Amino acid sequence: MSQPVLQVRDLRVYYHTKRGAAKAVDGVTFALQARERFGLVGESGSGKSTTGLAILRLIKPPGQIEGGEVLLDGLNVLAISEERMRGLRLATIALVAQGAMNSLNPVIRVREQLVDALTDHRIAGARRDYDRRVNELKHNLK
Repeated sequence: MSQPVLQVRDLRVYYHTKRGAAKAVDGVTFALQARERFGLVGESGSGKSTTGLAILRLIKPPGQIEGGEVLLDGLNVLAISEERMRGLRLATIALVAQGAMNSLNPVIRVREQLVDALTDHRIAGARRDYDRRVNELKHNLK
């Protein structure tokens, strides 16, 4: 069997409060092979979103990744620089949130948001290249 595309080992994310640490994610472990689908289900507040955000290193204070490993094609993304991680987001790994209102700004055209994402993640290209790519995506949805 080949190396998993994504391995999460003993991931722990705690939210620190005056009353102590709230363990939102405590010891999550799983592996995902190429072309494999993975569903993470649970009740509201069970840590699903926190797990996804931790994998992308997008946990905001008072949350903190306390430990574990997140291996993306063998690279521990919890141990690399923020600049390198930023380059991986969207280009190599992304999170698609369930709620559309959490993903897109309803007052800005989708095209502009996609172009912003491509630009922000330094995916090379001129404006016309971005427009061409957005049009391809649009036609693939039909």
